[in-house]
Amino acid sequence: MIGNALELGQFELWCQPHVAARDGSVACVEASVRWRHPERGMLQLPAFADALAAQGLQEVFVLHMVCDALAALRMWEADGYALAMELTLPLPVLPALAAEIDGLVAQSGLAPQRLVLSESECAGCCEVSDLLDWQHVCKAGCEHAAGDFIVAPQPIQVLPAALRRWQASYSVMSAADAFS
Repeated sequence: MIGNALELGQFELWCQPHVAARDGSVACVEASVRWRHPERGMLQLPAFADALAAQGLQEVFVLHMVCDALAALRMWEADGYALAMELTLPLPVLPALAAEIDGLVAQSGLAPQRLVLSESECAGCCEVSDLLDWQHVCKAGCEHAAGDFIVAPQPIQVLPAALRRWQASYSVMSAADAFS
């Protein structure tokens, strides 16, 4: 079943923009893989990593996800967002595979620093869904409230629209602050 999932496009990148609390800017996006399983719903990578290994699909899977990440970065760039992405793949990347990934990045025409592979997700204290949620986190006294925060995960295709909403929210909040 997992072998067919690649062919059927059931693996998706989900992203979490890292937003600067001071101005709402986004410079980096953390991405992770989800499997839209036909029977079990949305699964995170740890739930199916062993199945990938058992069927010898880890390298194909990693290359597939890197290609999806590069395509997303190019799409965002065309939409006016030159972001960097940290792609979390808690799977071993052997030297031969690393060389293939470097080749894919070079073919994409993107700067190599725009895509970083990581084996573990960032630990984000303040994960929020919108600006009002962020204000509640601040009022609750989160110790990290003055720094950056991480937006709740969302499908990678909706990122440009989500970024425009964040920027609009910050513009409105800044205007409101000016009158208070």
